[in-house]
Amino acid sequence: MALARPAGLRGRFFTDLQTRSAYSEGAGPYRIVPTAVAVPADRADVALLARYATDHGVPLTPRGAGSGIPGHNVGAGIVVDLATFTRPTRVALARTANVGAGVTCAGLNAVAEHFKLRLPPDPSSAPFCTIGGMVATNAAGARTLRFGSIRRWVRGVEFVTADGEAGWLGRRHALRPHRPRATSSPRVLVERLAVEERIGPVRERITAAQPAIAARFPATRKNSAGYALDAYLASDELVDLVIGAEGTLGIVTRVELLLDLVPDRTGTLLVALADLADIGAAVEALRAHDPVAIELLDRTFLDLAGPDASPVALDQAAAVLLVDVEGTSEAAVRDMLAAAERALAGTALRTDTGVTGAERDRLWRIRHGASPALAALPPERRSLQVIEDGCVPVAALGSYVAGVRAAAAAAGVPVIAFGHAGDGHLHVNALVDTTAPGFERRLAALLDATTRLLVELGGTPSGEHGDGRLRAGLLERIYGPAVTALFADVKRAFDPAGIFNPGVIVSDGAPALAHLKVGSGAEPIPDQVAAGLRARERAGAWGLSPLTLGTEEP
Repeated sequence: MALARPAGLRGRFFTDLQTRSAYSEGAGPYRIVPTAVAVPADRADVALLARYATDHGVPLTPRGAGSGIPGHNVGAGIVVDLATFTRPTRVALARTANVGAGVTCAGLNAVAEHFKLRLPPDPSSAPFCTIGGMVATNAAGARTLRFGSIRRWVRGVEFVTADGEAGWLGRRHALRPHRPRATSSPRVLVERLAVEERIGPVRERITAAQPAIAARFPATRKNSAGYALDAYLASDELVDLVIGAEGTLGIVTRVELLLDLVPDRTGTLLVALADLADIGAAVEALRAHDPVAIELLDRTFLDLAGPDASPVALDQAAAVLLVDVEGTSEAAVRDMLAAAERALAGTALRTDTGVTGAERDRLWRIRHGASPALAALPPERRSLQVIEDGCVPVAALGSYVAGVRAAAAAAGVPVIAFGHAGDGHLHVNALVDTTAPGFERRLAALLDATTRLLVELGGTPSGEHGDGRLRAGLLERIYGPAVTALFADVKRAFDPAGIFNPGVIVSDGAPALAHLKVGSGAEPIPDQVAAGLRARERAGAWGLSPLTLGTEEP
């Protein structure tokens, strides 16, 4: 179905196959060619697109850098590219920032650093992931152990609804005056969004279901699966439903954030463990020494990176922990690292420390050691993240890693695993031969087995990346039918016509591994675009606009 350019749209609008194909993939395993791509000029354009989509029954898929993995950044209908929403970026000495949704995490921190400030959540994708995308998934990273996910740092969002209204959803302590709606100017923020009225009956059902929510929400340190009904119950703030909603409730165009001071000094401790069963005890011992990050590299990761990637001999290690601490002086940091080493004296195979920039870079070099190996995979072997975000109680992390290894072996799918040990959080890449018959069936078996394992261990399928299309159909196994029915109620209240990212979080019944970008069932796209997308995937170059792969414009 061809779509006409929406009347009055000031930004760009593409319907040619080249451009649409360039937006058919993100960092995850999916390929869905949209019907059109819109690059709105401003918030008024976003509101216009929402009204157009509602009137024509066309899905909208908000997109930042495209670095999200589970499929919330690709979809049928119109992909709305918000990566140009970068100005202005305002940072105040009062430790706040107000930024466009397209500003990258690293871009914000580059400005904030001039004031000796930072946004503490620290995703590894910081050079290219956008603030809007981080809010969409309730993103986290290595420093979540001390600083939590981005939810803790969000004061409010500028939000465009399915009604085509633009308003501010802010926490009560951070409210600021806004002008009432003026019908002659679509750019003016409304004082009260229509959705704030529609959510009333749903709020009552959520409140009545509080015991079920408390019982079914995983008792993990991180959770980005489903809508955050637990956080909403605790705060009674609509912004807490929008954070982590993956663009299914509306489109975030600006974000106001709290910031934190940049630390004076940072130190790193490398810990080699002989047994996966030691992970829980090691993390517990380390947490007593106030680390900001405890990262995990599994043996599968070490083997793929190879011995040259490591600064020390790790032949006997089942896993490695990389630990960061922060302090006010080099002496204080050295004391913290020494105390942490002593606490692991009976557990670790070996420990190594670094305080200077060169020393820390030497230890952290291993964390980046697998990237060249992944980039050098032969054409038929792809890294597909289909079980890549599970999070369990920290004490169960060793069991989860062992269980994932066993499930991968049973399915005949090689994997590499790494993650955030301090939060019980594991990322997994499945290395699949896409020319082998039945590889999709083996991936599906691996996904099913690891979901069963997560349920048994009291975990969540998403610690920080969201559900997307990949995990939407799994949520009832985690939360049960009553809570997932509330997810559908929230979706309908915000988005009655179902235009925002249908099939994400609230399942549309599609199989989790439908629309893969590999295999015989992959949707065809022009060879030139396919080659460009593959090169971008190998390089992890998600900061580049897909428009560099598609240039035709009506």
